[in-house]
Amino acid sequence: MAAGTVLASLALALPAVAAPAEAAGPQAAGSARCRPAIRVLHALPGAEPAEPSPWIEDTQVNGIGPVGLAVGVSHGRPAYWLGTGVHAVPLPAGFTSGRVAAVNRFGLMVGTLFSPAGPRAFSYRPWARAVTLLPGGQYATAVNDRGRIVGYRFEGADTVGVEWSGAAVRRELAEPAGFDLRDVTGINNAGQIVGYGWGTSADPDDTWGTAPGVVWSADPAAPPGLTEPAGNAYEISQPQAIDESGRLVGVITGSRDLRDTLATWDAPYDTWSGPAPLAGRTSGSFEDISPTGNVTVGTAFDSPYDWPPDPMPPVQAQYWPGSGPVLALPRLAPGGFSAAFTVTARDQVGGVALDASGIERPVIWTCASRQAYLPDVPPAP
Repeated sequence: MAAGTVLASLALALPAVAAPAEAAGPQAAGSARCRPAIRVLHALPGAEPAEPSPWIEDTQVNGIGPVGLAVGVSHGRPAYWLGTGVHAVPLPAGFTSGRVAAVNRFGLMVGTLFSPAGPRAFSYRPWARAVTLLPGGQYATAVNDRGRIVGYRFEGADTVGVEWSGAAVRRELAEPAGFDLRDVTGINNAGQIVGYGWGTSADPDDTWGTAPGVVWSADPAAPPGLTEPAGNAYEISQPQAIDESGRLVGVITGSRDLRDTLATWDAPYDTWSGPAPLAGRTSGSFEDISPTGNVTVGTAFDSPYDWPPDPMPPVQAQYWPGSGPVLALPRLAPGGFSAAFTVTARDQVGGVALDASGIERPVIWTCASRQAYLPDVPPAP
């Protein structure tokens, strides 16, 4: 189906649910034409998880495409939504589950299917009769608007990064000397690719090694670069997304206290910076950044090793405008968890939220900047 036909067919009326009163009003500039709401999407038939959690990837929105198209996973199966209506990605024979990880502005989806024989990377377009299995890859994690797809496969204990152009392998991602890739997480429209892994240290007395992010140029002949500080066995740099300027967002994980520090890196990636956690929380994640504008989303939570061990509130979707403090996005139900995984230039944020019945719901926060708020935190005793 031609891209123009896909886009024309996706033009839908989109019902929405008004944002709960928890949102304390506008905290950032948003479009005057959008309506702040939490849009609850339908789900494929299936059993609810015994212990719902935003970490198990059972049901969530992972990407938002053109005019009403969203993608992700519903009850463990790859799914896409047109408006609020849910559609299953057709599974080839032998495959039982999967997820759509990302979508571009022309409706090209990518993700991973699972079978007893192992995972397989795929691409798909709305209403197509079948998926396209991508050669040489097990996981497809991101796609840009030029149709370039990135992901990886395992070869024993090694991870091999792969870039596809359409359905053909364009290249396997070269690794810096002494580097061991762990994940490929993003690609922008300039063709820059980001991931992370382990490396050897330049210090011969450092037996722990390093744990940096890695960035590949669109030019296959150009050597990849590493982020600084490179990290180590106790501080693991994990960039999760890249915007059109080449800015990276992610976390630096501290394995000693299980706290994730929110982090951003700008070219040439020799320094990093980042905001403090959401007020009242001790940790969090950055999962995605808007193509332009520096808006970053993720999830706020607490380290299980915080002391004293106060009761930890449910995790919550968070929104950072790119400066100032991190803000919260309203929950779908009081006391229910929420998490954000994707953000668009149209001020939409996708993720998952628990409803009042304890059911995981795929959701989209529309006009998110006008819903984001700074939580009230009681003063310390």
